Amino acid sequence: MKYDFYITGTIGLEYDWWTGHRGTTANMVKNFLRDHKDQEVTIAVSSFGGYIDEGLTIMEYIKAHGKCNMVIVGMTASAATILCMKAKSIKIARGSMMLIHNSSQMIDVWTSANKEQIDTIIQQFQHEREQLDTIDKCLADIYAQKNGKTLEENLSMMGREKWLSAQDALDFGLVDSVLDDDDNVVKAKAVVNAYACFTGASEHFCLPAMEKADKPNRSFFQRMKEALQNVSGIMNDAEPDEPNSQTNSITDMKKIVLNLICAVLAIKDITIGEKGEASITEDQLNRLENALKEKDDRISALETEKQTAINDKQTAEEAMADAQQKLNKLQKEFDDFKAEAGADTGSKPAGDEGTHAPKTAKDMYNGIKTLL
Repeated sequence: MKYDFYITGTIGLEYDWWTGHRGTTANMVKNFLRDHKDQEVTIAVSSFGGYIDEGLTIMEYIKAHGKCNMVIVGMTASAATILCMKAKSIKIARGSMMLIHNSSQMIDVWTSANKEQIDTIIQQFQHEREQLDTIDKCLADIYAQKNGKTLEENLSMMGREKWLSAQDALDFGLVDSVLDDDDNVVKAKAVVNAYACFTGASEHFCLPAMEKADKPNRSFFQRMKEALQNVSGIMNDAEPDEPNSQTNSITDMKKIVLNLICAVLAIKDITIGEKGEASITEDQLNRLENALKEKDDRISALETEKQTAINDKQTAEEAMADAQQKLNKLQKEFDDFKAEAGADTGSKPAGDEGTHAPKTAKDMYNGIKTLL
């Protein structure tokens, strides 16, 4: 089957540095549909999802176009399933999978807190939980418009976070039919993402990890080491966006990716084997672990200093407010004292008893005269 457009990678990103793959944005879809106005188009979808707002926007663009036929190929989940729901038709290649699940968001709390601050954090989390609950109900309603099931049935399926086979997706009403075309079945089975079966990396997409029975639980650093084995594959899979791009641009991109990984891991270089596999040594892992611990300790110390500064500032503000209150009280007492003193100290008019007016020379002579 010939596809007119591919929706792949992270929904909402032109390029995902985490996976090393090209993503799909709403603007990219809008431009494609604008160039194919009034034309029937077939769009392949193979994506783990991404940003919900971008997925909803793409869904409305597809609905407005009115002539979009979607084909699910490989592993498609989350926002990548939402954007298909208002298409003219939705098919899934046999061997492909779909996943619908509850929305989620990053939670980052790294601080020391007293009971009042803990209450504030709890209130914040409660507010965020209510927001996520609203989003989940909106998404479940979109699925309900497609499969005709109740809101509760769709919410229940989202809560299970279970990968659905092509037949499961058809039975649940998320797709209109299963595509048995041999070419598409081969493509579906060939779609392999380096992180699909890597326990922990799928957390980047907020998806459940694909379990491997032959691998026990591993530490973060063991998983990081295994993930690095895929570095060369990610770089070798990089393709130019335009057919006429030069080979050296691909090489430059590989160097950029490798340098970024080294910078993130705080190591000098990554050893590339003869077969292109990438690995780091145990010594590099130990240094990485020590570096992360130092950063964690530093962050904890800074958070403590920040909290101390906040407490000191609050104490100073309370002391200043108390001093201002005392100053206002003293000023009032002084003003009252001045008012009372002014009322008691009045001058008597001339002629009152005890007041002596100036005498003339004649009066002084008559006074002396009487004494003789």
